[in-house]
Amino acid sequence: MGKVSGKSLAEKYDYFLEPCVKVMAGGREIPTGNGIYLERMEVVSSVGMEPDMAVLHYRADKFSEQDVRQMEAYLYVGQKMEVKAGYRDRLARIFLGYLHEAEAVDAMQDFVDYTLICLDVKGLMKKNSVFLASGSKNAEDILRDILNTACYQGFMEEKKVDSLPKEWNQDCVIKGETHYDWICRLSACADYEFFCGRGLAVFRPARRTGGDTLELRAEYGLQEVRGTVTMAEQTGKVQVWGYNRKDEKVAGTAEWPGMSGPFGSKMKQALQGCGLTFLDMGLETGEQAGQQARVRMNRRAGKCSRMRAVLLGIPELAPGVCAELVNDSTESLSGTIYVEEVCHLTDGEGYRTIVRGTRV
Repeated sequence: MGKVSGKSLAEKYDYFLEPCVKVMAGGREIPTGNGIYLERMEVVSSVGMEPDMAVLHYRADKFSEQDVRQMEAYLYVGQKMEVKAGYRDRLARIFLGYLHEAEAVDAMQDFVDYTLICLDVKGLMKKNSVFLASGSKNAEDILRDILNTACYQGFMEEKKVDSLPKEWNQDCVIKGETHYDWICRLSACADYEFFCGRGLAVFRPARRTGGDTLELRAEYGLQEVRGTVTMAEQTGKVQVWGYNRKDEKVAGTAEWPGMSGPFGSKMKQALQGCGLTFLDMGLETGEQAGQQARVRMNRRAGKCSRMRAVLLGIPELAPGVCAELVNDSTESLSGTIYVEEVCHLTDGEGYRTIVRGTRV
């Protein structure tokens, strides 16, 4: 995708006229109009460990051309669900997963309300466990085996999996962890991201920048920008140490990396002399200790300067991309953020996208 300008997005979507959402259930489009209405759609996705989620609120008239029976013909829990959003006939996928839960409410009026909760493939991964009695496979081999599990293939159309750092690609002994828990633990140790809510499974180092960037401007749909700079959880140094199986002490240290953007020029001075020490008895080498120190520091530093933006709906906005916020009137609220969470929302106010991330 590269860098995409706000103007090109506006032109692509006819300046955001006639927002549209299409929901596919088991390969069939759920019809809307003439008695079945999509009252609200919310798709929340992130680079974090929680499954991506789509929450769909429908209303079906009891006596109409398309009634309750037609609506319920699409509600099969466990089937594949796909959500596309955009404008007029220009739609793009914003979610791919399965129907996790269906709820119907009849308040004894002329309609029935339906709430559909859909999860991406991570939800299925919670239903399978890994059990290896020996440490005959390294972490990358186990990861490939998990991602190639047959029941996941319909939800992962493409995979982009980066190699692990050598210190974490060791033979493993696993005792009954779910696929989901095992990948989450591996991601946390190595400071990797794992997300796949649109059919593309990505496993890579966290907060990678320099790839896809979308420019967001007020004249092309940017509605609100909020920036927060905080010293909460910040520290000047992180130390991690422990004793390995040979009873050797291993240790590693990471310094505060600093921050970009406004309001932070005095923070490094304030944090001098501050440090946090953590004990981790699962470490075997100094390289692992140093990696864990960097992981812990990076997570803290990532919470230092945060930004949130509300804009007209843009399907291309997804976790793992960068958003360049151009705010000519307030320089401190301009800059590039690494997008960690995206919410696509349609309701009575139209189609909007809310992004949250860390300033880069």
